[in-house]
Amino acid sequence: MSVDAVVGVLGPAAIGTPVVGQLRPGAVADLSGPLRGAVSFVLVFVTGAVVLRQRRRGIGAALDAIAERPAVAVLYGVAGYVIVGIVGLYGATTLARLSIAGGVLVRLVVVVGSLFVLALTSFGFLVAGTLLTELSGGRRPSYGLVVGAALSAVPWALLSPAGSVAVSLAVAAFGIGGSVRVWIHSERTVETEADAG
Repeated sequence: MSVDAVVGVLGPAAIGTPVVGQLRPGAVADLSGPLRGAVSFVLVFVTGAVVLRQRRRGIGAALDAIAERPAVAVLYGVAGYVIVGIVGLYGATTLARLSIAGGVLVRLVVVVGSLFVLALTSFGFLVAGTLLTELSGGRRPSYGLVVGAALSAVPWALLSPAGSVAVSLAVAAFGIGGSVRVWIHSERTVETEADAG
């Protein structure tokens, strides 16, 4: 599959001309550091609150998995992002190749994939923040949400956009790394699923 198929479906938006409702590629870099930090805090806090409401038990399991092998958490977290990226790109390029609905489905996959990555990243910051609150005594995921959102804001407020992405990816990857490690190494055969049910 060539890039031309994606550009053909996405039209001018794929080569940098902004359309209504789309940010231009350098828009984030043009924002001031404190404003980027505030946007990061709000995005992680709001999305993390939804994740916390839906997956409160998952936070304890993620912390336990990190405690088992903390040295490899970042590597497994990065692997999790790579897996999500491959699946998202495969879906978008497959739909682009099929040219279904004039590219609407491709845009939908990109939006849904972006929201999933935001939720995954927020979960990572939520777990990292909860780990820090646990070090000061007791697991408090609600406080961890605030600490995690603050952790996400600091690099965006102080560093360049490229540095911010790298630091944020490392912290969020550490937060999701334990869960990804357990998921990758879990044995899910028909027999084990039948025995569990």
